[in-house]
Amino acid sequence: MEMIKIAEQKSEKVLLEQDGKVGIIKLNRPGVMNCLDMETLVQFRAYLEQLKESRVRVVVISGEGKAFCAGMDLKYAKGKSPEEIREINNQGLIQTFSYLYHFPKPTIAMIGGYALGGGCELALCCDFRFASKEQAIFGFPEIDLGILPTWGGLFLPIDCIGMARAMELVMTAKKINADSAYTLGLIHEAIPHDELVERVMDFAKNLARKSNFLLELAKYVMKQSATADHTKRLELSTFAMELITAGPEGEKRLIDILKEDSRG
Repeated sequence: MEMIKIAEQKSEKVLLEQDGKVGIIKLNRPGVMNCLDMETLVQFRAYLEQLKESRVRVVVISGEGKAFCAGMDLKYAKGKSPEEIREINNQGLIQTFSYLYHFPKPTIAMIGGYALGGGCELALCCDFRFASKEQAIFGFPEIDLGILPTWGGLFLPIDCIGMARAMELVMTAKKINADSAYTLGLIHEAIPHDELVERVMDFAKNLARKSNFLLELAKYVMKQSATADHTKRLELSTFAMELITAGPEGEKRLIDILKEDSRG
């Protein structure tokens, strides 16, 4: 797989690459299991904004080394004032994670190792999740640390695995492997580790061959339909057909809608 840079790397903590119409954002703090500090969160968001305006059609999120992401950098947070902690939480939950969740293009988490706490929340903000059978570990250890997973862990897993299983993960702090995560429905596929990159990139490139307009329209309508009643779902499907049959004018209308719907 040949990678090319698509931006000057403003921070070595997060890397941005491109393979055809697939953008790759890689957390690059392997020495601390790709834990998140303010600089990492800000740069991650900046790269998402750049990819949103680019011709890239699909975005892959990954981590360097033995972890996808082990959550918040607790050593970094130690000693911070309550106001500083509020700023970090706002950057994490609202400015970065929520922005990723509402990102208009398809997003894929490539989980090659630990996805704990904020790292599991980061993965759940993506549309698709593929994990290493041998090395991926999922969980929310926060309750044993005297906190809770408040960057999405209290609601995102409910959509994937239901209330009871989500409560079990959060309240027990149990860790599960990729096979268990697949059985629960937390991830889309558990893949042998040495095949993970190839499988994810094949999946991403297959998506990237589709119409960008239809990918973004499908994602928008399905996300909106998830919390809508039956009548609203019918309206959304009718609306989708109207945009499709409107040709270039429909594409322009979708762009305007997505700009208005953008979070943060």
